[in-house]
Amino acid sequence: MLGTIPFDEGAANSLITAATAADITLLFAASARRSAAEDAAADFSGAYADRFAEAAVAEAGDRVRLAGALGRLADAVQVVIGEAQRERERLANVDAWQGRETARQQADDEPRGIFEVEPTPMFDPKPSDVPIRPTPISASFSASDRPRTAGGSSMGRSSADPERLRTFVASARASDRGFSERAEQLRTAWSGFTTDCSWAEVSSSTLLTGFDRYLQENASDADWIERIASAFERAGGSNGLSNTVLDFAAAATIPPSFRTLLTPGATPAEVAATWAGLGLTKGDEADLQALPLEVLAMLGNLEGIPYWARDTANHEVLDDRLARKNLDPDEREALKSIRASLGENRFLISLTGDVPPLAAVSIGDLDTATNVTWAVPGMASSTKTMTGWVQAAQNVADEQFKVDGPGNRAVIAWMGYDAPPAPPDLGVFNEDAAESGGANLAASIRGLDAARAGDMPRTNVLAHSYGTTTASIGLTAPGVHVDSFTSIASAGIPQTIPTAEDIQADHVYAGQAQDTMVGIPGLGDQYAYIGRGFSVPYRLDPTSSSFGAETFGADGTDGFEPVKDHGVHTESGNGYLDPGTESLRNVAKTTTGHGDRVTPAG
Repeated sequence: MLGTIPFDEGAANSLITAATAADITLLFAASARRSAAEDAAADFSGAYADRFAEAAVAEAGDRVRLAGALGRLADAVQVVIGEAQRERERLANVDAWQGRETARQQADDEPRGIFEVEPTPMFDPKPSDVPIRPTPISASFSASDRPRTAGGSSMGRSSADPERLRTFVASARASDRGFSERAEQLRTAWSGFTTDCSWAEVSSSTLLTGFDRYLQENASDADWIERIASAFERAGGSNGLSNTVLDFAAAATIPPSFRTLLTPGATPAEVAATWAGLGLTKGDEADLQALPLEVLAMLGNLEGIPYWARDTANHEVLDDRLARKNLDPDEREALKSIRASLGENRFLISLTGDVPPLAAVSIGDLDTATNVTWAVPGMASSTKTMTGWVQAAQNVADEQFKVDGPGNRAVIAWMGYDAPPAPPDLGVFNEDAAESGGANLAASIRGLDAARAGDMPRTNVLAHSYGTTTASIGLTAPGVHVDSFTSIASAGIPQTIPTAEDIQADHVYAGQAQDTMVGIPGLGDQYAYIGRGFSVPYRLDPTSSSFGAETFGADGTDGFEPVKDHGVHTESGNGYLDPGTESLRNVAKTTTGHGDRVTPAG
């Protein structure tokens, strides 16, 4: 025997069966996939509808080409089966002839008698000894790329019916599951063929990887369309969304434009410039809700972007967090207080992920205000009592109206740092919290400067108690300057800021009610002097003549009530920012450019 060839016809037929089944499955899916795509496209318009149509055409084209490649593979294997059969026949014929030839040679070598006749040779030509070479099998296919962004049309808008899109996704995934099963069967059959049919020659074997790539593109399309549907649902089923927003909401990864926007360490000015390039305006407020929540959480605290965008983002995040189960009790209490503090003409311009979160509520529109005041709280403040601090800020806003008349002003109830708790905690006597809080305040001021570049309003910082320590540190940071800084009930200015001139403000004001003993309520401020005198190192009194601030009264005059408590908003109505107090009236003056009209300190 000369041997045979390594070719298992059963393995070859299994490959033909698998390829043919996959071919038929792909072709028979055409009607259902076309119908699903047409239904989804019925209420789909804009650049994203164009991308969807392009993807559908690309998928159909890939599917037809893939089916054709599978059919050609089956045909090619069938041809090789025939060639293998013929080669086996040739080898068998050569083997048989060789046997006959050997027998003849043996017969020629045997002695013959005198009467024996030499046999006449038969006509037995040798079969061909040229091996049959199999026709090389080409199993080739590559899937096409499919665009999934609005591309050059990002400034436009797209609309869709999210329910129709989800129906398409369900239908596409159902057929893709069938395709995947056929691909797995084909992979198994191909492995058996290449193992058991090594006689066959394969000139190209990209079909399986191409099939996988086709399935991956299909899966990416389904995921993409599902993200688009989710975006429209988050926006309340809006009939139109900005393509810029959809570029982000529909992307599997953060697109370059937003990646630049969210780059860690980007300055507010850089953020503002990137945002301007996106072309989003207040008219796109509803569109912003389409973005994923994790992105909204970042945008809500991003210094340099417009405040309408931050407010929109933070409202979405706030609602989502409050809807979660098993929230930390402190977080829930704070979030509920933040929500209760919101209302008409109030904007949630900051909401961090801390527990409890830090937050800032602006009373008035920061995107258009011509006068902005940060109100920085002191010891024991937290978002768990956000309603109280917002009410104090509202008192300031109302008093500003009385002093300055109608105007486009904003007062920020800024709970932007972790204030130290009340004693016995000793945090109020050091400057750790003030250092980090001052950096946050400085960032907020720079953010307004960047967001309002070329249209900067008058800016003021009002701080109470330990907040004055925090604010004074923030107002010595690089790149920060305000028109006025007003200190009330100061727990002391750090010795590193020896005079009012060291604070980066055109005017520095300070107000302080008379000191009184701790435990004797209703007579004056029972805590401020303790914060100054017992801190380590001791801190400076901004009302002292050596500091050089412009001082004002808080003990009551000209029909205004005296301050009789260290707090700002008290039940008795005698806190530093309670209506009717001399303190509140003077604060309203210093924060509206009328500091020359304050009542003098007693």
